[in-house]
Amino acid sequence: MNSATRPFREIAVQLLATVMIPLSVAGTGLYYTRWQQNLNDLKTMIDLVSDQNPERRKYGVAMFEYLLKNDKVPVEFVAAQLSYANSSADKELLPLMEQALLKASAENAAVADTFRLALERMPSRIFVHAMTEKQRACMTFLMAKVKDTDRTNIVLPAFARATWSGEGHELRAFRSSDLQRANDLAKILTNVGLPVTVKDLSAVEGSAAKARANTFELWFGKAALPASCGS
Repeated sequence: MNSATRPFREIAVQLLATVMIPLSVAGTGLYYTRWQQNLNDLKTMIDLVSDQNPERRKYGVAMFEYLLKNDKVPVEFVAAQLSYANSSADKELLPLMEQALLKASAENAAVADTFRLALERMPSRIFVHAMTEKQRACMTFLMAKVKDTDRTNIVLPAFARATWSGEGHELRAFRSSDLQRANDLAKILTNVGLPVTVKDLSAVEGSAAKARANTFELWFGKAALPASCGS
């Protein structure tokens, strides 16, 4: 059977294949090019953020914000950058990166979820509010008793002197997504001798905006301290 008598369907399939193969190759090439460009952008951003020059670090943060707004920074990279900033000698770096994330969240709603997931992979922050110096010292002593595997996932950024009318010790959580972690932290503290009650403040209007994800406050009450802290 010659080409003149071949069914129209067979000819149409051949024509379609002739058109689609180049398009598929071109599409694959375009995808690879964009993928490679994204990797290059991320590498450039990381190099700038970790540069020794403060001005270049600020430029890196600006690039970080730009990439976030355009959905080009995976959760793993955000978590890694926040972890690096958290341990950096430059104490301005972490606030700058958090500010960039908040600004990007205002323009790209998906960034807010990325920010939350990244923070959940970082050590939990517990801000301690103590009535007395003895309570502050007790907290430091008890943290030394926490298992290494648990202690590496907890940081105490600051102690504050605060007086309130509570009897028991409270661990306050401000977001519903943090309640499970709050219960885990309460168990860790209880296991080293400090019984604490989890206080869920997530339903309070504006509470979630008060603290970033995975951030808690420990409020010492009037209850007796563990005997291990001394008389």
